[in-house]
Amino acid sequence: MQRVPVDFEIQAHRANDAVVLRRLLAANPTSIEADVGLSPGGLVVAHETDLSDASGLTVQELLAAAGETPVVLEAKCSRNATSGAPEFVRALRPLLSAVSVASFDVRLIDEVARLRPETPTTLLFEQPLGLATVARTLGPRQDLVTRDLVDGAHAAGVRVVPWTVNDVWRMAELIELGVDGIVTDQPALARAVVASRPTGLARQGRRSVA
Repeated sequence: MQRVPVDFEIQAHRANDAVVLRRLLAANPTSIEADVGLSPGGLVVAHETDLSDASGLTVQELLAAAGETPVVLEAKCSRNATSGAPEFVRALRPLLSAVSVASFDVRLIDEVARLRPETPTTLLFEQPLGLATVARTLGPRQDLVTRDLVDGAHAAGVRVVPWTVNDVWRMAELIELGVDGIVTDQPALARAVVASRPTGLARQGRRSVA
């Protein structure tokens, strides 16, 4: 098996049903991501905020299948909701010692950090970011990544892990820009690209800010 730097994250994207989860885990990613929404009964693994695409996979089943592979839960708060974050955090609270949390909602990230500072958090964004964050990791849409963004984040001790990167050439470009990982639907491909560029990665002085 090809080896990659231990602190470069290959995050397998959207393990939202049992079949996809097994396929992604077989590629040996360094972490696995799944989307969770909120229902009256608690967390539901689903991408859409109305839970219309829920497959029946539960968070507990996801964690059990992942085993020692770290799990990132993306909290699918409604972008327009004014009260969704507190309820979501209450549902996430029992899991905060076992997962990382990602969200586009800065309020949710702030509350997770307040409740359990040790829980790794990622602030996702798809427009240039114009606010400060307590998140340990920035998760920009891949086309927003620049050298200045990466260097600025690293100067503040924050990681950069863009989404969702499936093109070989873009993977290579982002590695050269110094990102700390990538979110991808193709973890085996990403592993091959990263493993083929050990010199470039070493030159970036990669380090973990977990």
